[in-house]
Amino acid sequence: KRHIFCYGECASTSPSLSPSSPLTELPSTLPSVSPSTEPTPLPSVSPSSQPSPSPSVIPSNEPSHRPSLNPSQIPSLDPSVEPTPSPTQIIELPLPGGQQDAEIDDELNVPSCSTASSSCSTGGLVAGRGKLGPEEGPEQNAPNSLDGCTDSDAGNYNISESIEAITVSSNTPGNMREGDSVTVTATVICWYTGANDTADFYYTTIVGQTPVWFFIDSVDCSGVGSVGKKQQLSVTYSLPKGRRHAVRVNFSYRVGDRVESSSCVESTGENEFYNDVDDLVFAVEEKTEELLI
Repeated sequence: KRHIFCYGECASTSPSLSPSSPLTELPSTLPSVSPSTEPTPLPSVSPSSQPSPSPSVIPSNEPSHRPSLNPSQIPSLDPSVEPTPSPTQIIELPLPGGQQDAEIDDELNVPSCSTASSSCSTGGLVAGRGKLGPEEGPEQNAPNSLDGCTDSDAGNYNISESIEAITVSSNTPGNMREGDSVTVTATVICWYTGANDTADFYYTTIVGQTPVWFFIDSVDCSGVGSVGKKQQLSVTYSLPKGRRHAVRVNFSYRVGDRVESSSCVESTGENEFYNDVDDLVFAVEEKTEELLI
């Protein structure tokens, strides 16, 4: 028989039935029948092809080289050392865009859109002029002006001058923001050919009973060619700084020496201008610095 003599430590050719204590610094070539309760300081040279039925109680200091069979749907950018007690909830935010219909503000007594949107419209809230309105009734909530500027009651509805609707809309995607270009559109009824009917457009960020109006532009509706025909008149301007804005349209009959633009016209006696003035208040988002990716 041959005998093997060992000088120092000798490794057995087969694994031990129970692990040694303390642990060896180098792993054996074959797994032990009874695994140790603590991980070895070095990984095995040839890991098992199948994962263990239950993970170890103590997590490893380094991640495994193989991904988990059931990974999370959304990876974290900076994972925490310990898992959270409950999964992350995804909050869905509403997408910007779409038209918002204004409602009468009880304090301002004018149509108003309270939250920022890509477009704000009075709809039929301002249809008519003064005592003249749809279905033989007066204009709803007349005169629909912040500062109490009044309308003329002369003429007949759907024949004489009147503002039927005002819409302000963003010229860029998303909600209206400070500095954005917007378009203000007035739907009006022009008298006869419309040659002497003009709409003056104004804006303000002082929304209250004493607004300061800034002139945008004047647009006439000449060439309509038929009595009572609706026409859309539009102007464009850039929104100044401020979270609450208002636009005004003053639509009136211009003849003789009455040709200058005005934010408010008083019609009396012979100076009848069939004027209609309406305001629209709307919300604007704050301009923020865009992040560069």
